[in-house]
Amino acid sequence: MGVLPIGGSVPPNAQIAGILSTVFAITSGGNPEVGIALALPIGVLAQLMIMMAWNVNIILVHGADKYLLAGDYKKVEKTHLMGLLVFLVIFFVTTFLAVFFGSEWVNSLVTAMLDVLTDGLKVASGILPAVGMAMLLKMMNFKRYWPFFLIGFVFAAWLQLPVLAVSVAAVGIVFALNAVMAPKASSDGFDDEFEDDAEDEEANEAPRLLDMKILKKTFIRSFFFMTSINYERYESLGFCYAMIPALRVLYPDPEDFKAAMSRENEFFNCHPYTGNAVLGVALALEEQKALGKPITEEVISSTKTALMGPLSSIGDSVFKAMFMSIFAAIGASLALEGNALGPIVFIVPNVALNIVSRWLFVRYGYEWGTKLVVRMKSSSLLDRFVEGATIVGMMAVSAMITSFVKLSIPLTFSFGGAEIAPQAILDSLVPSMLPLLLVMGFYGIMVKNKKGMYLCIILSFALGICGKAIGLF
Repeated sequence: MGVLPIGGSVPPNAQIAGILSTVFAITSGGNPEVGIALALPIGVLAQLMIMMAWNVNIILVHGADKYLLAGDYKKVEKTHLMGLLVFLVIFFVTTFLAVFFGSEWVNSLVTAMLDVLTDGLKVASGILPAVGMAMLLKMMNFKRYWPFFLIGFVFAAWLQLPVLAVSVAAVGIVFALNAVMAPKASSDGFDDEFEDDAEDEEANEAPRLLDMKILKKTFIRSFFFMTSINYERYESLGFCYAMIPALRVLYPDPEDFKAAMSRENEFFNCHPYTGNAVLGVALALEEQKALGKPITEEVISSTKTALMGPLSSIGDSVFKAMFMSIFAAIGASLALEGNALGPIVFIVPNVALNIVSRWLFVRYGYEWGTKLVVRMKSSSLLDRFVEGATIVGMMAVSAMITSFVKLSIPLTFSFGGAEIAPQAILDSLVPSMLPLLLVMGFYGIMVKNKKGMYLCIILSFALGICGKAIGLF
């Protein structure tokens, strides 16, 4: 319960640590102290293996990029599902070798591992999300909307507001700008659009290209959201994989289909349950675009970005930290008393929540997204929606930089009898300065270089490992 991977944090792996420490406790004669003592080193070793899997998956994602450009969706799907094999090998190798060689071997292996390499990979894993953030900025017209990016960064870095709070503030800014820019507009205002029952009926009768069968396919595929999760674009390929059945229906033209797959393979990171709401909205936006509504690639990217921040916060805090922890505590207390209902009390509610919430989020996200676009009859309202979504998305991205991109300088040195800490100096000037500079640097590389993304990945690993080797990070 104390090591839940909330947001971008990477704690020791609790699943493998829990399983193996229990095995060692049983094989040592039923001594829980043995399992407790081994839980941390096992969790650290397992997390390093999983970090390796996330880095291997970067190769899969870039392999899928080539198939996306060719329009070969079947190979895109197969490449994504290869992540299952990567994780199978990682989990199998870790647990099998640990059980086969015993607890002493685990301890000796953790002790013998090169700190420079393991710590360097940890640093690189904190740098790699900057690549995905830079890709988002490139897609969202950063040159025009950079002031809102700056505002969001100030909220997150100086005021230390979470992503959800920054997103809510961004929504307030959008409505405030709307009120100031069009104070006399009432016939096409947001309030009127949402309160008109006649328009609700019209939205429900809007032409549809997607049926319940496609929604169910998307729902089933959402369970593979994290199959190819990686440090560069997180769940991007999983999102694209879930969208492919719908995109095939919406875009019979091969070029349109390739473009749709590419934009749905952008950086995406959200709680896997609430992320389905973003899937539903994306389905609605793609459908309306295919129907000829003036929905641009920018509005789809901006809307996804605007939603994933707050929905991820809600998912992590409500579903993971609260719901899971409550039933874990109840189940554990029953298990400690020897009650066989302990694991059932923990597993059944969590599995039920997983299935039910995913379906409801996909279905009602799609319904809400469809109604939203249909109600926007006037071009001015659509333009304002595009700008509003971009503003919220831009501020959410800047807030996520402080949460996901991790880089600091732990060095301290003495000068004139005083101890100087460079990181403290940087924080006093601009909090989270290094993560911000990383994202801006990677953004500049991608804008100027067609293969800048690959260069940024190489730089991420070089900075992490070399920086750790020389003691900089």
